Amino acid sequence: MKQFKEAHTQLVVNGLTHPSPSLRPIISFAALDPSGDIDYALLLLLHQPSIPPLLFLFNTVIRGLARAAGDRPAFLTTSLLVFNRMAELNLAPNNFTFNFLLHGCSNCGAFDLGRQFHAMLVKKFFYMDVFVRNSVIQFYSVCGKLDDARCVFDESDELDVVSWNSIINGYVRNGDISEALNLFGKMPKRSDVSWNSVLGGLVKFGFLDNAYRLFMEMPRRTLVSWVIMVSGHAQNGHPKEALALFREMLSLDQKPNSAVLVSVLSACSQLGALDHGNWVYSYIQKEHLMIDSILSAALIDMYAKCGSIGLAMQVFKSSKVKGVSTYTAAISGLAMNGHGKEALQLFERMKDQGISPDSVSYLAVLCACSHEGWVDKGFHYFNSMFDVYGIRPELDHCACMVDLLGRAGLLQEAESFITSMPIKPDSAIWGALLGACRLHGNAEMGQRVGHMLIKYDKYHDGRYVLLSNIYAESMKGEDAEEVRKTMRKRKIMRVPGYSLIEVDGAVHEFLAGDRSHEKTEDIYLVWDAIVKEIKKFGYNAETRSVMFDVEEEDKEALIGYHSEKLALAFGFICTKPGSLIRIVKNIRICNDCHSAIKLVSKAFKRKISVRDRKRYHHFEEGRCSCMDYW
Repeated sequence: MKQFKEAHTQLVVNGLTHPSPSLRPIISFAALDPSGDIDYALLLLLHQPSIPPLLFLFNTVIRGLARAAGDRPAFLTTSLLVFNRMAELNLAPNNFTFNFLLHGCSNCGAFDLGRQFHAMLVKKFFYMDVFVRNSVIQFYSVCGKLDDARCVFDESDELDVVSWNSIINGYVRNGDISEALNLFGKMPKRSDVSWNSVLGGLVKFGFLDNAYRLFMEMPRRTLVSWVIMVSGHAQNGHPKEALALFREMLSLDQKPNSAVLVSVLSACSQLGALDHGNWVYSYIQKEHLMIDSILSAALIDMYAKCGSIGLAMQVFKSSKVKGVSTYTAAISGLAMNGHGKEALQLFERMKDQGISPDSVSYLAVLCACSHEGWVDKGFHYFNSMFDVYGIRPELDHCACMVDLLGRAGLLQEAESFITSMPIKPDSAIWGALLGACRLHGNAEMGQRVGHMLIKYDKYHDGRYVLLSNIYAESMKGEDAEEVRKTMRKRKIMRVPGYSLIEVDGAVHEFLAGDRSHEKTEDIYLVWDAIVKEIKKFGYNAETRSVMFDVEEEDKEALIGYHSEKLALAFGFICTKPGSLIRIVKNIRICNDCHSAIKLVSKAFKRKISVRDRKRYHHFEEGRCSCMDYW
């Protein structure tokens, strides 16, 4: 645009007037080119008194304004001013004019204005070709007015594939998947966009089985459809299926793009599948694929969540382009793996490099402070979000602060923080306080907060479990059983805790007391042998939270076969002595398992890494990287 303005300046300085044909490419470039300047185009259009008004030029500027309106809604008002100027010049609009205006209304969700344009078309008996009708359908669909969109669709004499795609996409966007599928089945002709629109809608709302069946029926699976399926499974908590789809994609010689690889790395992160993640990184290097800031962040996140923070930081240092997402992934990874000091140092270095943090960056920093128990530093960063960068704290940031205060044992301060929040606290924030009550044995506050949560968040299993454990640890077994009865009465199923371990590229999953694995007998024998050994180092099973009225020996059996213990025993069977064992757990590691694994690392001279719902625990020589603060 700078070069364009310099050239145009020479024309003006030399006194050359613009003939009508020369304004077409000049205004088109300024209005429509990605590097253009819509304000400059507007200036050229409205300040050429010697040039007769040309509809093409007005339409071009309105088109440019409509495009830009999604980012700057004020441009929609400007387009209306240009439209009114046309009326002043007696310049009649055509189908393209209304097409672009409706597109601008769609970008901004300006329902009232778009409806007025539609009314103008009808009242003026304006002939609406299929393109304008499609714009009207799209406009109503985007604004969530499906009845209006369907009315225009049903009354149309001429429909093309875009018409069908627009109405189907409207139902998909608004969550009416059944009607979208109904219309999809009636389509006379389907394009790739048709298939991908429905496929994306099924995935977005979690209908993964239906999406897979539709995917298998597709006459041609495009790269876009593969992206939808792989990313959809990864984002909906089905990482194993995401990896299976990726392998199938490669077997069909379909080359993945960056979007697919980012989703695959996310699946590896969820599973703690380091071998798979290493393979993806090798593939990227072998194919000489460009590692942009998003892919770089995904690689860093994968290595960090697989417990290899050293490899994560190698990727960070080798990244040629370091954006805010790259720094944030590294900061979060350091915090998760117990390197809080380095996390904050990197955050400060990012700011020194002139890169402004965003809300996610601050979330990573607050998590680092929470993991380390740095209350004062946490409040310093929390306050600086708005004071320095104008970032308003969101619920996630507030939850981090409650977690920080709660872990530090400042329960009264945590409750005061919640009640003084400028935004209404949600159940996750009160849930963080409930967890802290259990951690520090504050039964009085825990019971009060727990009952309040059960009242307003009565279908969340974790609230019942925490409250019943608080009662059990306070030696109130009857109250604990009453909570469990309420849970059973409301038919609330507890989300089971599970642990994953990757061995030779295969991910194995274990539940507490699991006997479904093919090596079950060996696993239980090995764990029993491990327990005998760590008892020599002072291990005593912690049974406080087991509320059942059974003998102490039976209580030990109930907690003795938690999923991470079985995964660890399997790791002993399948890995070389002295090698690192990595385990991923979906919920917080319990005190007994934490104590046991610390002693295992000491007794057997093994490094063991366990990632729970909050952070990594790196065990070595009887110590944990969390310093028993988690």
